[in-house]
Amino acid sequence: MRGAQVRRAARQWRAWGTIFSVYLQDSLTYRSQALIWMMTDTVPAVLMPLVWLAAYNGRPAIAGFRPPDIVAYYLTTLALGNFMTAQIMWDIATDIREGRFSIFLTRPIGYLAFQYGGNLAWRLMRVGLFLPVFIVLLIFFRGHLSWEHYSLGPAFWLAVAGGHALSFLVTYTLGLLALFFTEVRSIYMFYYMPFTFLSGQILPLALLPGWVRHAGFYAPFRYTLAFPAEIFLRQTGGSGILAGFVVLGAWLAGAALLCALLWRAGLRQYTGVGM
Repeated sequence: MRGAQVRRAARQWRAWGTIFSVYLQDSLTYRSQALIWMMTDTVPAVLMPLVWLAAYNGRPAIAGFRPPDIVAYYLTTLALGNFMTAQIMWDIATDIREGRFSIFLTRPIGYLAFQYGGNLAWRLMRVGLFLPVFIVLLIFFRGHLSWEHYSLGPAFWLAVAGGHALSFLVTYTLGLLALFFTEVRSIYMFYYMPFTFLSGQILPLALLPGWVRHAGFYAPFRYTLAFPAEIFLRQTGGSGILAGFVVLGAWLAGAALLCALLWRAGLRQYTGVGM
């Protein structure tokens, strides 16, 4: 019995590896599109440090952030965002609206595995394209970086992996809403409003008003970008890291449970629109 389970698991892993390989080849076909999207994200992240450096105007710090801190923060969130941030809800909604979702229901590999394979392939391809750009940025801002103040310990990598998984699960859950509603674009656009501020994409959460910062600590958005950046830059530590992982773990469990509930309920609602 156990041997059969092992063989079944091995077949599943081989099948998923094949899926990932196919998606990776597909993503490489659209690398020019990925480059455009990557540069769209890169330009604001490069301009923001320049704006902040001009705002310092000789001052040693603003709200506790020194010039090297603010430059390193934006470069870190820019680099992490290429891997961690998922936006798969648009693809899921398109699959459902156009009827392609039905094809996945007949395959032996679950729809979540297909989506994760595609998302991971796309993210890894973006990271590969971003590396030369990131090296140029490091050279450009080298005078504002303090390399001895950064941490690449286990907590950082665990936060990156957890944030990547949470971003995927949250956007996957949003995508499943298309099983219940014909038009979901407004819901997705609304999602970007709190995400932009509470993920730390616009500015560090420590610079936000107290009540917003407190709300951001318990919201999922911080853990999809800002949390690993804060660990890397040593802006949080000890009990702060532990509390962050508790909240991250709670959101991962909650998102996984909500995914399962929406999947079961959504399949009963699905009518194959667009077929």
